Amino acid sequence: MAATRKRKGTRVRVSLNQAYDNGYNTGYNAGHSHGFNLGFQKGGDAFAAGFDGTSIVIPTYNQHKYLADCIDSIGRHTPEPHEIIVVDNGSTDGTAAYLRSLRRSNVRYKICDRNLGFAGGVNQGLMMARGATVLFLNNDTVVTESWLGNLLACLNGNERFGLVGPVTNYISGEQLIETKYASMEEMHRFARNNNRSDSGKWSAVDRLTGFCVLMRRDVFQRIGYLDEGFEIGNCEDDDFGFRNRLLGLDLVIAKDTFIHHVGSTTIRTLTPEQFEEMYNRNLAFYSDKWGETHSLLHEVAVHWSGRPLAVNDLYPSHVTVKGTGPTAFWVEQGIRRPLERSEGIPAVRLSQIELKNWPTGDPISVAEWTAKQSALGAVGSESDPLTEGGIVRTPDGRLHQHRSGKLHRIATDWVYRVWGLDRYGVRPVSDSTAVQHPPGLPVIAPPVIKADNI
Repeated sequence: MAATRKRKGTRVRVSLNQAYDNGYNTGYNAGHSHGFNLGFQKGGDAFAAGFDGTSIVIPTYNQHKYLADCIDSIGRHTPEPHEIIVVDNGSTDGTAAYLRSLRRSNVRYKICDRNLGFAGGVNQGLMMARGATVLFLNNDTVVTESWLGNLLACLNGNERFGLVGPVTNYISGEQLIETKYASMEEMHRFARNNNRSDSGKWSAVDRLTGFCVLMRRDVFQRIGYLDEGFEIGNCEDDDFGFRNRLLGLDLVIAKDTFIHHVGSTTIRTLTPEQFEEMYNRNLAFYSDKWGETHSLLHEVAVHWSGRPLAVNDLYPSHVTVKGTGPTAFWVEQGIRRPLERSEGIPAVRLSQIELKNWPTGDPISVAEWTAKQSALGAVGSESDPLTEGGIVRTPDGRLHQHRSGKLHRIATDWVYRVWGLDRYGVRPVSDSTAVQHPPGLPVIAPPVIKADNI
């Protein structure tokens, strides 16, 4: 037997078996597609929901034994709910095989095919983290009794505490304390005596080193990821801590928490010449990005109020950005509008966290985007009103973006270039014009994101 169906005015004979197969396949594919999409959405929702515990992110590179000791110490001394996320930066010493051999259900890992550096490795782990609190930890540490409980007590002790870290035996800065132990057994006895929760031993400082840093998830979402513009290691923790301070949050040493740190195990693989070159490049990058940090911090502090700041509050308006996908967005007055066509549009790469801190508005056509670029490229005369989103230069030589009647100082020349603001016209203004526009929050640079999945 055969069935018939019409196609463009002709009659086509179809067997009943073929009709059945077509109907079955169509129904199966539709059901499979719906089921897959539903499962994917539910899985994503469950992942995003996270858990009421701490995600411990450990970047590692060619330090198999130290990593094993670190993970073992976490298992022995961390009764609090937690997960361990290890990011292997292309190790060649058997680290990947060790990670694959682990049978612990609370350890997840990612094996990278190259060294992403400390910032890049931490960022991959932060992206995987599901905890209500997040901690990044050096692979050459050994944690101790009550370590995480004490850090959590400190972090939750004051809403102004943004980043919290312990004291240790090997570090630079104020987190270094004197120790005299000669073995791991003696170290743990020393830590047991030290690790007695005491709010009187919580101390706000100007700098916190990145060997062990704890934060709440909402703070991470406000600060963003580590800056991958810093090479291998050094200065990225100072950069992250400075962003925390710009948002009006404190860096805090919990002196009632001690963990052991072997120290500089990755840096020691560099020759002195390689280390000096890398460190000097990182210092130069930090300086280009921030300029004079003391005055910048003071400039932001006058704007602190009851509303917590996020890094997006210090980003410019009237810029084009993009995240992990191909779509570019036009950001204007805190709203991101997707371009209807993004091919060939220059855009600043941001992380998904930064991108999603702006609510989404209606799409913008390329014609409208082009018209806005043209208007921002015009300089105008002294008698004209200042262009919204336009760049002005005050008599002291500083560059500012004009927004809503305020002048937002652009922190450095590098910030000016990285946002693409150097494509806009620069209008000189007199002192009399400048004083009519109060200062707004300064404009800072976003962290460099090199990975395509963040």
